[in-house]
Amino acid sequence: MRHNVTVLGDSRAFDTYYANASYTTRYGYDATFSHVWRAAALADPDAGYDVVHIPDHFRGGTVQNNIVRLALTDPAVVVLLDGIWETLLNKGHFIEYAKENDPGLPYSRERLVELFKADRLSVSPRDLAERTRTLVSYFRRRRRQVIYMTLPVPPKAYIGSTYHAGDYTPHADWDECLTAVNTAGTAVAQDYGCEVFDLTGLMTEIGGPEKALIDQWHFSPAFHQEIAKRLAASVTVMLKNAPGPSHVSHDFMLGPSTGTLPPDVIVHKGTPGDEPGALAALGPEQILIYPDELSDLDNPRGYDRAELQKQAIR
Repeated sequence: MRHNVTVLGDSRAFDTYYANASYTTRYGYDATFSHVWRAAALADPDAGYDVVHIPDHFRGGTVQNNIVRLALTDPAVVVLLDGIWETLLNKGHFIEYAKENDPGLPYSRERLVELFKADRLSVSPRDLAERTRTLVSYFRRRRRQVIYMTLPVPPKAYIGSTYHAGDYTPHADWDECLTAVNTAGTAVAQDYGCEVFDLTGLMTEIGGPEKALIDQWHFSPAFHQEIAKRLAASVTVMLKNAPGPSHVSHDFMLGPSTGTLPPDVIVHKGTPGDEPGALAALGPEQILIYPDELSDLDNPRGYDRAELQKQAIR
């Protein structure tokens, strides 16, 4: 049985549309980790899996849209690379907060960051962690493995030194925002027994952001190559416990479902907070499904993340 390993990746998994004269390093999709990884997997007759890349920025307006696109590949392993948009703060976020909560509040960069870390803005670590939890939960409840990739956190000395993508200059305390998002997301991943891929550690290992990045957040070809090797090593181990072809999860990857439920399908009537405990109590052949996942296909119309407002210096 050949498995699918599916990557849900933002522009760091594939980005050429920002290319301009400022970039001294340019490459196409062929140099990205998902393509490099797939080429290696297909060249290895013993690998037993294919790599599918789903670009998160396109038709990813809601978490449900992305769940559908992932589920349609029936993945044995899901790899999540996301979160940059949610860290790109600007003064507009502060103005929005002050208008609704404290019109006299004076602006400062430090206050903006503190509001972000305290989950008080329209973007927050908590919101991204909940988005991550929803994605992770869906596939872990179906006994699929998940790799959660953290955001690489460059040192303050690097922040703002290069900013070609979208002409956006991260503010000086951007590293604090990245760290807050990583902390919140990693906690979710660990609750659900996911593997956490520390991109900050790998960035440091290969020589820092000057070697790993080509601008403020997009990866260098060398970083893509190293990521591909590390992911391949992890997945080789994970697939030893992948569901077999007769596992009940294949029939309940995406609703709606009709007829009598097999005994290995456990209908969860608790809350999301109960899920980690409920999962720990399941046998290897059992899956955990919410009632509404049996009766409907949740694929709402939503905004396209590629059409978010252009980030700029404000």
